[in-house]
Amino acid sequence: MQRYYGDTDSESNFPLMIPQDYLGLAFFSMLCCFWPLGIAAFYLSQKTNKASAEGDFQGATAASRQALWLSVLSIVFGIITYICAIAALISYLSGKPP
Repeated sequence: MQRYYGDTDSESNFPLMIPQDYLGLAFFSMLCCFWPLGIAAFYLSQKTNKASAEGDFQGATAASRQALWLSVLSIVFGIITYICAIAALISYLSGKPP
């Protein structure tokens, strides 16, 4: 005899996936790029692990998503800062001496 599961029964049979914490990306963005956003991303990646350990998967998912976006934003700001610094250095060094 086959048993057909309803939506609530089938959903309870699947294990919940733990959201990714993006700790490595957050650590890289904290050290090599725009560090204020990197620190916030690192904090949120730690918050992801803590929330998933406590069973708060909705909070862990939200913290994971925020950690990813802050890490990417930190890398983008870091790249823009490096490009501007190199352009300013080239502009300064290419000027005629007095």
